[in-house]
Amino acid sequence: MTGVLPLALVLYWILEYVVRRVSYPTRMEPAGLRPPWIREGAWAILISPGFWLSHYFTNRTSHFDGGDAILARRILIERSNLLNLVVSSVFVLVGLAATVSTRGRFGWSLVADLAVLRYFSRTVEIGYAFGRDVMKPVESRSGLDKHARLGLALRSYIELFFLAIPVYLLCLPGYCTLIRAVTLSLSVGTLTNVGYGFTGDHEFRALLVFPQVFATLSLVLLSLASYISRPDKHQAP
Repeated sequence: MTGVLPLALVLYWILEYVVRRVSYPTRMEPAGLRPPWIREGAWAILISPGFWLSHYFTNRTSHFDGGDAILARRILIERSNLLNLVVSSVFVLVGLAATVSTRGRFGWSLVADLAVLRYFSRTVEIGYAFGRDVMKPVESRSGLDKHARLGLALRSYIELFFLAIPVYLLCLPGYCTLIRAVTLSLSVGTLTNVGYGFTGDHEFRALLVFPQVFATLSLVLLSLASYISRPDKHQAP
């Protein structure tokens, strides 16, 4: 797989940029906007391109006029959340189609690398974003109330299942059928029968289940509980 990794990384960067660019409310942007380069989150440029691009475009909305900044951030967050769910579900179909190809061939390797890159990129982004939102709560700059935030969290939770399926399908020899990959994703994502991921001799590949576990914990045990208990703006603290 490593032979096509550079190409996969470039393609994945393009994919993430398209998702964020489509989600970004370009029509609301002030003419001639040239925001300064942001150093915060630079560590994610290669580890989680989606996280860095999300931070980049969110920073652009902070330069919008008045109330447009809040509305623009809300549009960006909600659109990208939904588009990422759609893209991850498409990856399941692409991963399933790749199983027709011979393992190790160019097409199979490219799809497998893209699936793994997306898997790690999105689990880092989801786990960090929702975990940070809980550990360092600040006043919402997007106008999202707790109900909207719950919707975002639930869509991301569903996306975690889709993210893992093509990775398990292509990278774990013991789960090279769709039903086995789906079963493993459901087992890990719901924190039930996690040991199912260690049946057989997978060696280091067994570690692939842990990013999904940690990101799911961040969503279920931290984010959902926090959003339910967080008062709306019109409510007294």
